[in-house]
Amino acid sequence: MQKIGLLIIIGLFPSILFSQTKLSGKLTADVVNNVIQLLNDNYVYPDTALKMGNFLSKQLKNGAYANVSKLQDLSDLINRDLNSVHHDGHLQLQYNPQSAAAFSNPVENTTTRIDPLKRIRDVNFGLSKVENLNGNIGYLNISRFWADDIEGRETLKGALKFLRHSNAIIIDVRNCGGGSPETVKMICGYFLEKKTHLNDSYSRPANETTEYWTVPDTSFRDLTKMPLYVLCSNGTFSAAEEFCYDLKNLKRATIIGEQTGGGAHNTFERPVVNGFVLYIPYGRAINPITKTNWEKVGVSPDVEVTASKALETAEMMIFENLLMNTTDASEKFDLNWQLDLLKAINNPVVIDEQTLMKYAGVYEQRTFTFENGKLYYQRTGKPKFELEAMTKTMMKGKGNTYFKIEFIENAGGVIDEVKAYYQDNRIEISKRSNRE
Repeated sequence: MQKIGLLIIIGLFPSILFSQTKLSGKLTADVVNNVIQLLNDNYVYPDTALKMGNFLSKQLKNGAYANVSKLQDLSDLINRDLNSVHHDGHLQLQYNPQSAAAFSNPVENTTTRIDPLKRIRDVNFGLSKVENLNGNIGYLNISRFWADDIEGRETLKGALKFLRHSNAIIIDVRNCGGGSPETVKMICGYFLEKKTHLNDSYSRPANETTEYWTVPDTSFRDLTKMPLYVLCSNGTFSAAEEFCYDLKNLKRATIIGEQTGGGAHNTFERPVVNGFVLYIPYGRAINPITKTNWEKVGVSPDVEVTASKALETAEMMIFENLLMNTTDASEKFDLNWQLDLLKAINNPVVIDEQTLMKYAGVYEQRTFTFENGKLYYQRTGKPKFELEAMTKTMMKGKGNTYFKIEFIENAGGVIDEVKAYYQDNRIEISKRSNRE
């Protein structure tokens, strides 16, 4: 987990202007020794820092970096060696002169640095998409947990206001690489009814632990009882993993997808020398329920499926629960109608041209024409629709959901009638008058 400002730098300031200058032995030694010192002073696990530092010293002494000619290659080799001792997804050395200069000349670099607040506004605080899916299922995609407590909160509240009357909500963090624990706390506060101890964060340099408690937000009380599903993947990392881990252990959400990436450390950046910057994991998460975290192991989903199937799985689970918990016939009909549409979207069917040509013809007031490999439908006096398959015998109007057409085959294998099903529960049967 990283603070918002740090994540912006990592995610939006790539290593730039890689030098082609040959490295001197002194410069290389300075970089290596500064990295070792920073690790020994700050890395979350002192014993591990010592092991990594000893290995870098050995590599330097043995000439492992002697033939390096590019600054970027030096950072790549040092990162490789650090990871060979202990893999930490948050630990990284970068050659980044712009970022390094900002530490030594903060006033001078004010005019040239990219405004972090502008950057997070430009990505809508990491809130990528809000949508109402079939069956009145709310969907929120979070690409980064970057919503601050002022502008970001207002943007988040706008999204949640749109979703508050959903039958269930899906939050998608399959492509989320992290963010701020403060944002995790903020979002969880809308879904937890009471003040809740969410997570602790231990800082090694400060030798202190910070507790994170949700602050219940009463703006949308509906959300505290809303069925909640969170989608994850092996690309879900850091603060996004905390979001999954916290809600899973509080039994507030169903987590669906793949084992997550396994990064539970807080990170800050520190200048090394000569334009290098080290991103150092200085603290670790401590869950108040498990007394541990997800570092290296990731978060295990409640329902394990491939990332590509996670959304479909969540939608199907929501429909199953809705159908199980309603006794109203009209509501059941509508849910089954939406479920059929969902199945067609998630499992698209292709009807071959020969079959489509068999369907073409006039059925009383309904005319079906085969044109350029597609089937079209027009009722007398009404607009013409392109049809798309739901099953091998059922089609719907492309771009609309209020009617479905079923082609009925008789005992002789001839399509001799169609049934039109409407969302208001009407069924109309039309006999074939002639072929197209």
